[in-house]
Amino acid sequence: MKDNEVWVSVELPPNGKTVGSKWLFKKKTDMDGVVHTYKARLVAKGYTQTSGIDYEENFSPVVDIRDIRILIAITTYYDYEIWRMDVKTAFLNGYLNEEVYMEQPEGFVNPKYPNRVCKLKRSIYGLNGSNITFLILYVDDILIMGNNILMLQDVKSYLGRCFATKDLGEAAYILGIKIYRDRSRWLIGLGQSAYIKKILKRYCMENSKRGSIPMQEKLKLSKSQGASTPAELKRMQNVSYASAVGSIMSVVRCTHLNVAFAHNVTSRFQQNPGDLYWTTVKNILKYLSNTKDMFLVYGEAEYIAVFDASKEAVWVRKFIYGLGVVLTIEEPISMYCDNTGAIAIANELGITKGARHFRAKVHHLREVIEYGDVKLEKVHTDDNLADPFTKTLAFPKHSEHTRNIGMLPASSLM
Repeated sequence: MKDNEVWVSVELPPNGKTVGSKWLFKKKTDMDGVVHTYKARLVAKGYTQTSGIDYEENFSPVVDIRDIRILIAITTYYDYEIWRMDVKTAFLNGYLNEEVYMEQPEGFVNPKYPNRVCKLKRSIYGLNGSNITFLILYVDDILIMGNNILMLQDVKSYLGRCFATKDLGEAAYILGIKIYRDRSRWLIGLGQSAYIKKILKRYCMENSKRGSIPMQEKLKLSKSQGASTPAELKRMQNVSYASAVGSIMSVVRCTHLNVAFAHNVTSRFQQNPGDLYWTTVKNILKYLSNTKDMFLVYGEAEYIAVFDASKEAVWVRKFIYGLGVVLTIEEPISMYCDNTGAIAIANELGITKGARHFRAKVHHLREVIEYGDVKLEKVHTDDNLADPFTKTLAFPKHSEHTRNIGMLPASSLM
């Protein structure tokens, strides 16, 4: 903070308002859970600020995990380099537009001027709007990919001149996701074993019995099964249901795609969860305990599989084309469907009476088919890889689909 000249010591002006501050301490671990750094961070008590008076914006978009997965798939296919950099104290690089005064931090009060305050020149952790300030500059966790090593080194040198950066070499992890790469076999695997262990410990599930499927087949949950008796309501008050569901969502979005349906079901009942809902969440955690060492694997063939997205097929096509790596994408994206009627509606010119209630969706689908963006192909119900995203499955079928979408045990990569 001293090096970045985050604040200047001043007298608080008349009618001025101060924001409090506090220290946070954290152990930083690697992807195997081994502690390598002890960190202390000074944060502002941003919750004391008033929107519209002390700050204007408090939203900052971040990179989508879909972007990272697509780029990693392309990197695998072309055998590109993939390097990682970190911007030290990233938030402290952004200048503030508003006048913000903060109390002097505990343990560092100036003995000569104990009544002075810190007028912030730059953003600080915890301050509302600090994330939007740094958005204009850059992000703090950086992946650099490409096949020209000299150009990649130039990029690293340029960023090093602009910010205080740390060169982390070949990427071993990003955003808490472990990256395993075997260039001789043209594959990259993404895993979250350390994160899964952390959430299992958080909910006292690290020693629980392991599960074979994330959700029991044919299990139906409804709002009527929420907490109803005084005893059940009291029990659920001591359960961090919403927090557990949120923790699972990070795993679903990044590496364990086959848990998507079970997570989607449990996330619907956060207003009044009951014992049955919590048991279902714990079953998901048991399954993650059993599969924590699995990797989502991208091999040479998976580059083509990137195009096999369904609901976001056109977006994927435009994203990849915009990268400039694939100069032309002549073939339409294959969208697999196990419903003959749906394929017929999409390919016919007229709209049947039964399809009128989703007329707009029919027209949109026909339009992207006509433009050559996508094509519908029939797939047998038993071979539909989308099933883990839409329904509960028995162990044999769930296990088969898990393998087919690219989730493999770590032992198969070594």
